[in-house]
Amino acid sequence: MKKKTRSMDIPANIADQLRELVTRGVFAPGFQLRQVELAERFGASRVPVREALKLLTAEGVVAHDPNRGFFVAELSSEEARQLYRMRHLLESEVLSTIAWPDKQQLADLNAQLATLEKLMKDGNRAEWAIQHRNFYRSIFELSPQKVLVQEVLRLLRMTDRYRSLGPRLSPGESEDVASEKHVVKALAARDRPRLLRVFEQDRSRIEEGLVAGLVARGM
Repeated sequence: MKKKTRSMDIPANIADQLRELVTRGVFAPGFQLRQVELAERFGASRVPVREALKLLTAEGVVAHDPNRGFFVAELSSEEARQLYRMRHLLESEVLSTIAWPDKQQLADLNAQLATLEKLMKDGNRAEWAIQHRNFYRSIFELSPQKVLVQEVLRLLRMTDRYRSLGPRLSPGESEDVASEKHVVKALAARDRPRLLRVFEQDRSRIEEGLVAGLVARGM
């Protein structure tokens, strides 16, 4: 039974690694994902690789053409608009129900803020997107609404590759973590109206700037 469980985890693990490679820009939009090459890269057979590609196709990270194979999905302003709209609605609901973090949890969030700030200053936007997801995951998991939290985390994964473009598509904005700092301050003060207000303002700004940038690029 344990062997079966481990074998079932292989496609998910490969999918996680592929998703990270796409987010980091190693595999760019339109890049063909050849099963033989991926099997060699991950030291696996083609069967779990194909299952991983199917998982990512269901997420929208990968596109499948029956005649040509699997490709990294192209970026789309319309897809981004819909994904961020769903995130906006669900994340607001989750934040309205979170339990307030204790001292250790607040310390962990501040440590994550320091990491985000360093990554932004270093210009490492792909890694920043991944750590940014982890930062908000720490916050969302404070909510007892676990079904909604899992859906929020799924949408976060789906928008990773868009978020990694965020700072680049909005060159006029200050590249810092001011919004995230405001979120942590609201959590520390246990001020839910402030938390939701900061979140609303930040999400609207990011969504509008990102979609506008994609449209300007003809996406």
